[in-house]
Order: sequence, then C-alpha cells, then structure tokens
Amino acid sequence: MVDLRGAYLGVGKIYLEDLDESKGLLFIGNCNSLNYQAEPQEIEEQDYTTPGGGLDSSVQRISALNITYNARHFNKANMARAIYGSAADVAAGTVTGEVHTANPGAMIMLANPGATAIIVKGPAGTPVYVVNTDYTINAAGFPEIIEGGAILAASTIEVDYAYAKHVTVQALVKSGKRFRMVFIGLNEARSNKPVIIEVFKVNHSPASLSFIGDEFQGMEFTAKSEKDGTKVGSGISQYMIIKDVD
Repeated sequence: MVDLRGAYLGVGKIYLEDLDESKGLLFIGNCNSLNYQAEPQEIEEQDYTTPGGGLDSSVQRISALNITYNARHFNKANMARAIYGSAADVAAGTVTGEVHTANPGAMIMLANPGATAIIVKGPAGTPVYVVNTDYTINAAGFPEIIEGGAILAASTIEVDYAYAKHVTVQALVKSGKRFRMVFIGLNEARSNKPVIIEVFKVNHSPASLSFIGDEFQGMEFTAKSEKDGTKVGSGISQYMIIKDVD
C-alpha cells in the first residue's frame, strides 16, 4: 500500500498518568514544544592491521529515548513535577491570634496568603493597630509595618484574618516518580488527522521555574523513556508506540 503521508504541522495535548498514584491520564495544559530523540551509543573497532589505522567495524546501540517539552501552564501538577514536589489544595478559612514578632519597615509573612479582614493587635488583643497608620497590606495580603507608627522594634503582635483558597507545593519530597505519557496530536497539514504517541514509562528530570521576565514563562522538561517489562511479544516495543490515523 502506498503511504501518502507527507508534511507535518502539529498541535495537540499532552497527558500524564502517575504510575504510583494513578488518577488516570491528566491533561497538563498548553505546551509549545514536544520532541522525541533517540540517543545513540557508538562502539567502534579500529583497524590495527595497516599504518594510519581506520575503522574496521562499528556498532550503534540506542542508549536512551529522550523526551523534551515546554509546559506553559503553571498549574500545581506541573510546578510540583518541576521541583520533585507534592501539591495540595488548601481550603479558605480564618485564623485568630496568629503570633509574630514585628519590626518597623518589615513585612509580616502570615501562615496563609490572600488575607482579608485583617486585624493587627498587641498581645491579649490590645492595643488594636490602625491600617495605613501603623501597617499597610501588600498584594499577598501580608501586613507591612510602617516606620514611625505605633508598632515598635521587636514587638509581639497577634493577627486575625480570613484567607483565600490556595495551593501549596512542597519541594523535593517526591523524587523518582514515573509517568505514562500520551500525546494526542493533530496534523494540520493533513486536515487535522490525529497522531497518537504513547510512552509507557517516563522518568523526568527537574525543570526550572522562572517567575520574573518580560515574556510568558514556561517549564522546559526533559525525560527519559524507561523499559516497560509488561510489553512483550515479537516486534512489540517496550518504550513507545506511534499510531497515525489515515
């Protein structure tokens, strides 16, 4: 049969499944690149029979199947995977009497971000300090102590506040995780015909997280395909399969 496939111009979605704590194949968000590359290992035997040498024989083996992709959505799963972390949702709530040591000109980092309805007071509830006179509230909802106000150096304060729903990502607590990876691609050069690529077992390296810049940021992930011993049979890959729809 003549294969009429030609040019490829691709878009699509990447899905990952945690092989240790499976919740199914989950879409990771927008990615602006995805590449697969076999890494060769060259073994060469030099010719020692004649002056000047040369190559007598060579063998090329594949030492790794490398995968790179750039995730553009800073969701909790992507950030956790980038820093070998774990992510957890924290429900909105309230706090009464959270104790801190305050200094003029310094910020008070509350235990929870997105604080509202903030009351800053002294020990046992007195005195009650005045917002925009003794302290201000920054973009994270944290108090910043005003120099020249009523809060003196090394003062003990208590803070009452409500806080917003948020996510916490704990870094460097989840190394060595393995994922199943599926790409659902669409070839725009062939009327959006689907291309499905499945990598059975993927081991990620950490990725960088950039939070200041003049352009949209991304997370450049690198990973290696590992052997899946459950895939058996003549001509059956234990690493990756591509299915290209006619």
